[in-house]
Amino acid sequence: MFERFHFEKREDRPGDERLNAGLVYGWLVIVLVLMTAYGIEVWRGLRTETYYITFSLITILPAVLVFVLYHWRPAWFYLRYLVLIGYLIMYTFVMITGVTPLTFSYILPLLSLMVLYHDIGLIVLTGVTALLVNAMQIYIRVSNNQISKDGWAAVEIQIACITLCFVASAVGAKIYGMIDKRNSKFREDMQQMTIATIRTIANTIDAKDEYTQGHSRRVSDYSGSIAKELGYSESEIADIKFIALLHDIGKIGVPDSVLNKPGKLTDDEYQLMKNHTVIGADILKDIGMIPEIDVGAKHHHERYDGKGYPDGLEGDEIPKIARIIAVADAYDAMTSTRVYRNRLDPDIVMEEIEKGIGTQFDPEAGTAMLNLLKQGRLIQEEHYEEPKEVREATELLSRVMEKQEEQLANNYMHDELTGAYNRNYGLKLLQETTRQGQGTLFIFDIDQFHLVNETEGYMVGDIYLQTVAKLIASFREKGIVARFGADEFVAVFPRVLTPEHATRMAEKFREKLNARKNEQVSLGKLNVSIGIAMIDHEKEEFNVVYERADKALYVAKHQSEDGYYIHWRGQEEIERQEKASADLRALVAVLKNRKRDKGGLEVDLPAFTTMLNYITDVAERNHQHVRLLLFTLMSEQEHRVTVDETERVMTILERAILKSIRSVDATTKYSATQRIVLLLNMDEEQVHVVTDRIMMEFYKMYDKKQIAIHYDSADLSNGAKD
Repeated sequence: MFERFHFEKREDRPGDERLNAGLVYGWLVIVLVLMTAYGIEVWRGLRTETYYITFSLITILPAVLVFVLYHWRPAWFYLRYLVLIGYLIMYTFVMITGVTPLTFSYILPLLSLMVLYHDIGLIVLTGVTALLVNAMQIYIRVSNNQISKDGWAAVEIQIACITLCFVASAVGAKIYGMIDKRNSKFREDMQQMTIATIRTIANTIDAKDEYTQGHSRRVSDYSGSIAKELGYSESEIADIKFIALLHDIGKIGVPDSVLNKPGKLTDDEYQLMKNHTVIGADILKDIGMIPEIDVGAKHHHERYDGKGYPDGLEGDEIPKIARIIAVADAYDAMTSTRVYRNRLDPDIVMEEIEKGIGTQFDPEAGTAMLNLLKQGRLIQEEHYEEPKEVREATELLSRVMEKQEEQLANNYMHDELTGAYNRNYGLKLLQETTRQGQGTLFIFDIDQFHLVNETEGYMVGDIYLQTVAKLIASFREKGIVARFGADEFVAVFPRVLTPEHATRMAEKFREKLNARKNEQVSLGKLNVSIGIAMIDHEKEEFNVVYERADKALYVAKHQSEDGYYIHWRGQEEIERQEKASADLRALVAVLKNRKRDKGGLEVDLPAFTTMLNYITDVAERNHQHVRLLLFTLMSEQEHRVTVDETERVMTILERAILKSIRSVDATTKYSATQRIVLLLNMDEEQVHVVTDRIMMEFYKMYDKKQIAIHYDSADLSNGAKD
């Protein structure tokens, strides 16, 4: 019965705030009623003004004090005892000075309010104290001969009523407590189920990306720490942590091939990735278990300066919870290893957060994170093994999502109209196939396709595209075929190893096309030009081969419609590329001797020397690799390129490189036609991603096609050329 009737320190609980409010405001109502009743008695002459003033002080002052304390600390556990003490002081005064025996009943409203706490100890304390006060009042009345023989019946009723109300309150509190306990158990079970569900979903989301395992849990922990630093209550912190757990739920709608892509995302892929915020908000918007559960998912990529997404909100327009999660999310991204880089140094992370305050990050949340980092108070819960139920649910949900991914993959990978691979996915496959070092690349381009759409209609244009795709797919030399544009298909055939074989394929395509045109009158205006380029060596970049095929296509279109042309390198071009490779080997040899002799690099490139020293020092300290790329301009034999044009193209190459490399990498001019790039801690696959990106950027900006780009790479960690 007395398990809660003790005075050891008790923590504030959110549920007590509601109970305290009922008790405090209920007491104020009782005080107001008594003050009104006693005021009427003063007006009728039954009470003196002195008595009324004394009663007012004894009654109002404790009530006001408790009211102030309630607003200062609404969920304070001990507030009920202050109410009890204040009420009993008033009750004792009334019992001693009262003119009617019914004053004993004033305790009954308080007893009824105490039932709300379903605290038997509190009921016992109130009831026993009330009985003692009533006994004292009865003793005073007996001493003053105010109770006659007939008056003892009223006294018995008084004691019986107090006792009965006390017992009834105790029983009511006990029953209410049992019901509340069962409800609390149900709520706790539901909360645990909710937590398990949220953790299952978070685990499943993180499992989609091999580089973000545990990301949601860490962001949740960091968000809780920031919220605590900002003064949020325990219940608010718990809600924020749950919201942060689900901030990336929208990634369920992003294909794994985009999430785990090692290189730069295309514009379409980046837009798809950005859409995860809107998808996440749409999933969570109608869930009411946690207030604002969708704001973290939707707005954690908004920036304080308004340059974020999806809505471009600025400053206080961004929900506060989302601003907190944004800082936590950025911190975890910088301190975690990604496919394109290792985790950043702690000093760099702090510098980036400080730099982003007021632009990327909310000043309060960003400053709170800095304070936590500087003082070593950032909380991350220890790793723990998930319950069996959560693990099994995560596995089940992952399997369901894998099946869904398989269903969606076909739509993501293929062009819906022609069945060929689409550009984004096809490019990845074409790059991988080209690096095998053998085969032939074909570009099939429908001549005057825009005129066909305008004059014959888009339906005829669709038939043209479907026809060309089927003809390419009909080759017995199976290859990778992708639709690269509105009127262009690109294919790589690994088993076509000679120009003669490629010529036979082009002729065979023309024969099949003409036969189809004779069979189907609507195809009468369908003409296809073909550019062909041989893949010369292993690890040759797709963009280099594609550029040669595109040049061949240019020749084919100018020779005649429905023609083809093959581009392959002559002996002079091979010699020029071998000379560029020799330049790289010589540079690597110089660097190797420099490392062995521990002397300076005697090259008339001060910026390069400084850059090399810095990057190699960083790499040695962190046991990282340094990769060197040498890009060389090569003009076609039939073109005489002026010095001004060469300088212009070198500027374009510089811009393409700077746009494609990271802030930790570096580049410098090596000669009039050569530029060096130093890449820190990249494996071979990542180097390919960077070079592809540089080539793509270069050919976007350079359209004259008089100059080609050749490059070689070397690993400076061991001096070996790739």
